[in-house]
Amino acid sequence: MSEKWDIYVDWNPWHGCTKVSAGCKYCYVYRQDEMYGSNVESSLVRKTAAFNLPIKHKRDKSYKIEPGKVVFTCFTSDFLLKDADEWRPECWDMIRERSDCWFYFFTKRIERFMDCVPADWGNGYENVLVGCTVENQQMADVRLPIFKSLPIKHKSIMVAPMLGPVNLEPYLDSTIEEVAVSGESGNDARPCNYDWILSVREQCISKNVPFRFHQTGAIFIKDGKTYRVKRQYQLSQAHKANIDFRIGKYFVPETVLFQWSDSDYHDSEPKK
Repeated sequence: MSEKWDIYVDWNPWHGCTKVSAGCKYCYVYRQDEMYGSNVESSLVRKTAAFNLPIKHKRDKSYKIEPGKVVFTCFTSDFLLKDADEWRPECWDMIRERSDCWFYFFTKRIERFMDCVPADWGNGYENVLVGCTVENQQMADVRLPIFKSLPIKHKSIMVAPMLGPVNLEPYLDSTIEEVAVSGESGNDARPCNYDWILSVREQCISKNVPFRFHQTGAIFIKDGKTYRVKRQYQLSQAHKANIDFRIGKYFVPETVLFQWSDSDYHDSEPKK
């Protein structure tokens, strides 16, 4: 899931997931398992060989994941999945130990959040970014009120896969550090309309919330025309649209206080 930059690392402590809403219909985890010929059902959740990756060491005793990395966490499952309840406390221990890295996970199970955090969570860990995923207005109105009420220091909203127009304005304020939107990939992808994306962008600009257009998806509608976008171009075509707002170097939102100097960021003005 990570971009091809050294700042990012993928960590999938477990693999597999169960479908909970419309956005899951053509889940990329299921699709990739089928493509690679997995002998295990994608709905069966299992620990991976990378479970303890954050605390693995090199021969010189230094961590394999260097300080300052952004660790994309559990992107082939859901970090709040009930099936993983017995393993998650150990993951929190590793995240706590690696306070020199940033851990980012997104979830469609935000209602389970307070049942899944460690006893010392308090108002949240400084090095944990949580993304709440919504795919349509119905899920936005169900999940985001819960998300907004939770003690999390760094919050992101993921509209992915975007299945229709979404009004996020009631949920946007300075506590939301980023909104990212994406179309759906895969042969069975449902279409994503550029007008929906531009609408969310305008909502974010009106609330001064960073916005990122992450990828087009496979079926993209623009100016009334439908395009099939090959997988290798879905990220680059979104980037070429040049409509991100308040997104800096490495596609990091300006509001996220990473341990880099101010010179590592560049301004992104609204494009008309």
